[in-house]
Amino acid sequence: MNGIELQLTKDIIRDKSFNSVDKAIKIIKAFGSQDRFIVLGAKDSSETAIFYNNLSKSRVDAVVKYLVNKRVPASILNAEGRGKKDLKYVEYDPATKCSGWTNEANRSVYFVAR
Repeated sequence: MNGIELQLTKDIIRDKSFNSVDKAIKIIKAFGSQDRFIVLGAKDSSETAIFYNNLSKSRVDAVVKYLVNKRVPASILNAEGRGKKDLKYVEYDPATKCSGWTNEANRSVYFVAR
């Protein structure tokens, strides 16, 4: 599944990502309430460490809020904003080394079953 993209420097889910979020909801609900999921947020390294750590956490929280509003139990979700510790494309750090699409991917929120 693709990562959930959010608006640049904001914690607002991009319109084009709602299909991906809704697909994630169906998958999560299909697993049942015994399974747990980590909702991970990364942020490219185009800003200071404090900025991208805080932003990645607020982005994850925005996605979790959307999931919970769609009746995904909060108890099965663990939100983690990891800043640049979990970039999808680590070879593109710093952000100036890559194209726009790789930065977009590095700024996304994604899910891990635990």
